[in-house]
Amino acid sequence: MNIHMRNMLQRQAVLIYVISLLQGSKQKIDKTYLDKLLFLIRKETEIDKRIKFYNFFPYKYGPFSNLFYFDLEYLKKEGYLKEGLELRSSVEIGLGSYERTIINGIVEKYGKYGLREIRDYVYKNYPEYASKSLLRGKQKTEHKAGVFSIGYEGKDIDSFLDLIIQNHIDIVVDVRANPFSMNFAFTKKKLANYLEKVDVEYMHIPELGINGEYRKKFKDYTKLFAFYRKEILPKQISKVEELADLGKRKRIALLCFEQNKDNCHRGVLSEKLGEYGIMVEHL
Repeated sequence: MNIHMRNMLQRQAVLIYVISLLQGSKQKIDKTYLDKLLFLIRKETEIDKRIKFYNFFPYKYGPFSNLFYFDLEYLKKEGYLKEGLELRSSVEIGLGSYERTIINGIVEKYGKYGLREIRDYVYKNYPEYASKSLLRGKQKTEHKAGVFSIGYEGKDIDSFLDLIIQNHIDIVVDVRANPFSMNFAFTKKKLANYLEKVDVEYMHIPELGINGEYRKKFKDYTKLFAFYRKEILPKQISKVEELADLGKRKRIALLCFEQNKDNCHRGVLSEKLGEYGIMVEHL
């Protein structure tokens, strides 16, 4: 019996297709192996230019994707997969010929590798993703202190964590007044939990944010940021000084929503930090 793919994301369709190819070749499949194979599809093809694909960050056993594990559970729940990563029955996969061709190429190239072989290949060719591996031991490297800023707009939690880790951030400083997001991975409690798992500290300083009432009152960015510069920051000098001091000892990243710092109050906050000799790099 064929199962029609209902409301399936393209990345999930790729996952199903990869499993079907491996299953057809009698390859033993486990989550860690599949995670590495999807990572190679991400890194050695241009699939991300065609569809919204998985992102990865360095973790305990090399590159890791939270969304990949989320999708596995979703596909089991929807009846596409059995335990043990086996397709329940043939699935009509809605992928174009281009996607199928590049996936076929990766599976043909690496699909016969065993778990250790594919892991060693990834560690050798993408060492930045082995930096937190338990198999190699964490190598503590000192990096120059400094202040960065980042907006999570348009990012999933995996691409966000990758950016944080690759830039050796010690502390993410949340400067939102209200640390809630429609992307639940970026709500305060969830985000702090994700960061803790990769040994990054989370700090929330709501006093340096802008309350919703002011955002409604000043709908124009220029007026809103002028108000922030004139009325809010002068009352929070102690918090600004705390940030400046922290940025001289640690690598910290100021977090808010907007990708473009010019559309975010953290851009104004960065200017203020400049008065303390802190140059902020925007990621």
